[in-house]
Amino acid sequence: MIILIIVLVGLCIASFIETTAYRVSRGISLIHPPSFCDSCQKRLKIYDLIPVVSYAILGGKCRYCKAKIPFRYLLIELLIPSLYVFIYLNYKNIYSFFLLSYLLTILTYMSMLDIDSGYISFIDIGLLYLGSIGLIVLSYIGLIPKGVSFYLYGALTGLALILLSFLIILLIKKKIPMGTGDLLVIPAVTIFFGFRGALTVLITASVSGLFIGIALILFGVVKRNYKFPMIPYITLGVIMEILLFQH
Repeated sequence: MIILIIVLVGLCIASFIETTAYRVSRGISLIHPPSFCDSCQKRLKIYDLIPVVSYAILGGKCRYCKAKIPFRYLLIELLIPSLYVFIYLNYKNIYSFFLLSYLLTILTYMSMLDIDSGYISFIDIGLLYLGSIGLIVLSYIGLIPKGVSFYLYGALTGLALILLSFLIILLIKKKIPMGTGDLLVIPAVTIFFGFRGALTVLITASVSGLFIGIALILFGVVKRNYKFPMIPYITLGVIMEILLFQH
């Protein structure tokens, strides 16, 4: 029963962050207008908006104009609840479950924003730091397994590595390699994983970003001067750390 609740909540949250990211990145109000097709602007019915189910029934196309619905929406609707269930089953501490689920949710939302607009606001970054503060408070009062120093080492490791890479690229290429937002995001993420986990997250993000970036350029999907979003790769690093190492 608990698993079913987690899945249903995960589906609702996935659908919500998809809608929020779409609207925020395009400057559309979160309240009005109601959900609509991006291609034909037709207002969508409630039965067109059921996570996963509607996509499957409609064959990944708009009911009205038959335009393709981006596959990433289905991917996120499957990924979020699956990760929630994995964390719940493998992390025995309920507070860890909520903290990691929160982190993945915010990172997924920010990844969509980064891909769509390349802009992450300080409010979005503040949501990450809200989770970081909760982590430290829960650690301090002993409600999660590891001590405060473990998490602070993670934050400092992430900050040190990202500043080092920032300076190296700046010296070599003579230009600023990333935005201020990217610099602020890293320690708010790596704080969750300690020293070793921070290394794993950042190495995974760097390697995956390198190979995916090269592949996209070689296949002509993007041009050489394309500014690749950074947060999706950080999110991938976090997912790998959670799936393979933390528990």
